Amino acid sequence: MSAFMTAVKGWNWKKIGIIAGIVVGALALIYVIFSIYFMSHYFFRSTVNGVPSSGKSASAMVAAIKDAAGNYTLDIIDEDKTTMTVASPDIDLNVDVTEDKLSSLFDDQNGFAWIKYVFTDKEYVTQSIISLNSDKLNDKLKSLKCMNREATNPTENAKIDFDKNQDAFVIKSEVYGDTVELNDLSLKVTDAIYKFKKSFDIVNDKGYVQPTVLSSDATLNKSLQNLNRVKDIQIAYETGVDSYIIPKDTIATFFGTDDKGEITYNEGTISEFVKSMASKYNTVGKSKPLHTSYGVDVSVPAGDYGWRVNQDAEIQQLIEDLKGGSDVKRELIYKTKAASHGDQDYGNSYVEINLTAQHMFLYKNGSLVLESDFVSGNPYVGNETHTGAYSVKSCQKDAILRGDNYATPVSYWMPFNGGEGMHDANWRSSFGGQIYKTNGSHGCVNLPVSVAAQVFSNISAGYPVLVYTLGGTENVRQELEAAYAVVELINQIGAVDLSKADYIASVRAQYEALPYAAKQAVTNIGVLQEAEAALAQQQAAAGGGEAPPAA
Repeated sequence: MSAFMTAVKGWNWKKIGIIAGIVVGALALIYVIFSIYFMSHYFFRSTVNGVPSSGKSASAMVAAIKDAAGNYTLDIIDEDKTTMTVASPDIDLNVDVTEDKLSSLFDDQNGFAWIKYVFTDKEYVTQSIISLNSDKLNDKLKSLKCMNREATNPTENAKIDFDKNQDAFVIKSEVYGDTVELNDLSLKVTDAIYKFKKSFDIVNDKGYVQPTVLSSDATLNKSLQNLNRVKDIQIAYETGVDSYIIPKDTIATFFGTDDKGEITYNEGTISEFVKSMASKYNTVGKSKPLHTSYGVDVSVPAGDYGWRVNQDAEIQQLIEDLKGGSDVKRELIYKTKAASHGDQDYGNSYVEINLTAQHMFLYKNGSLVLESDFVSGNPYVGNETHTGAYSVKSCQKDAILRGDNYATPVSYWMPFNGGEGMHDANWRSSFGGQIYKTNGSHGCVNLPVSVAAQVFSNISAGYPVLVYTLGGTENVRQELEAAYAVVELINQIGAVDLSKADYIASVRAQYEALPYAAKQAVTNIGVLQEAEAALAQQQAAAGGGEAPPAA
């Protein structure tokens, strides 16, 4: 080390500095000279339209290109290795090369960058010196075998899919297929002609349509990372009947990404999902099952009562939930709501209107509050009261009902279907029966004043009104009165002994004479059956025989 230091101390640093400066200056001069030279000459390792042009001037290249263009032909090798030759006359190929056209290539050339092209190839291509008839070229290409068959393996770009098994977004790799499109192939062949290539191989020179997005694409991979950050959000709907959790693979379809890989929201897909939820959970427009006060089940036609999803509001809220990135548990957003969920969405508080029987019932919390005959619209003059499941729109005191030829004041007005509603009718002295067929209303349900007042005091806007018809109940009042009479007779049986045999037989006969629907109103039929069984045992004992089995 000491010997080296001694030698260094002995160096003539001044001379070394002078020599180094001369070397650097010489190199700089050489660099500048070449830079100036390459302002009017082509770089090393360069070609012009496929013709070698290393270090040449534009004028020198004119002859070289004309020589390359002379009797030029291109061999197109089909996928089955057959060759089709395209000659210059076949496509009206014309080469018009001049020094001015070639000199224009220097306009964008930075001569000081020449050193880069000592090691790197440089391609110059100008279309100004070559022209051809694209239609004739396309006609030639159409005869290729690859142009006359269906693709067996379509080309596909790399894309992002949601993999259920991995429970994550993944990149599905690009597919290099065998799809051939005329315009795409024509552009590639034209490019080969511009470069005076001798051949174009459909397979090796990528004549097939190439994927434009590869699995290595930076934006695609950024999209993948962003999507997997939001994939685990959970959105659950409380529907009253159950809890519906949106499946992960469904939520996955709600997300997209933009050209920068940032998250977007597929409003079209979200809209379709919300539409499907509305179809599943809407009850507006659907018929309602009703176990009538007559003991018979009916299907009340669809009306405006029920649950109806506000689809526009739900779409926007769902997007906000997704943007929030946190788990969500909530109800759907509804335009209209009902008393409960499920098929019987009107709950146990409702007005039941039987147009056939001209009789209504008011139920509240499952209990019958009142019932009454009424007069509805006359269907024979176009004033039919419409069946359906509706809701009371409002409850108004002292309203005036107006039509084409009337203005009628009422004390209690409860509309439920457009201009149809319940109200008092103090101008009527009787209700029910067949009055509506000859002296019906304009479509409303006319009630006695006292009944209308009670209905008014027990309901409010939104109260369900179920309007239906039920064949066989035209004379229901008389039938119900007969049924109620049987109920009273059964209640009077009391303690059973042999002296009541005729009485019990008479009650049984009256019960059997009732129509089927009216029998449903005899709620104490079990008492009669027990009395009959007890009487049979006493009769058997008195006669010494075995009592028959109980009915």
